[in-house]
Amino acid sequence: MGGFLRRSFGPGWALVGDAGYFKDPITAHGITDALRDAELLSRAVARDTESALSEYQETRDLLSDALFDLTDEIAGYQWDLDSVKRMHLQMSEAMNREVAFLTELDEEPALRTA
Repeated sequence: MGGFLRRSFGPGWALVGDAGYFKDPITAHGITDALRDAELLSRAVARDTESALSEYQETRDLLSDALFDLTDEIAGYQWDLDSVKRMHLQMSEAMNREVAFLTELDEEPALRTA
């Protein structure tokens, strides 16, 4: 079954990780997605703006796209050893981009209170 994303928020609710999408578990990336989404959602809620939850969903979707395609390809078992090696390298690159994005979140200026 191919992966898909759900709408990640609505009035009084928000979804993270597996609740917000389906992705074959073959890559064992689910808990990472859940923790990533929880971090992004908590920052969106803390911003308390009209657009914050929409931006959370856009960011979640952007970070997930490359992993969805690769996961579907790997889970399809229509590969040989050379192509699965290439897919795992691509998966590693996508995960490294995700880590770099999340690391940069901590480099944002601290919020100041009056």
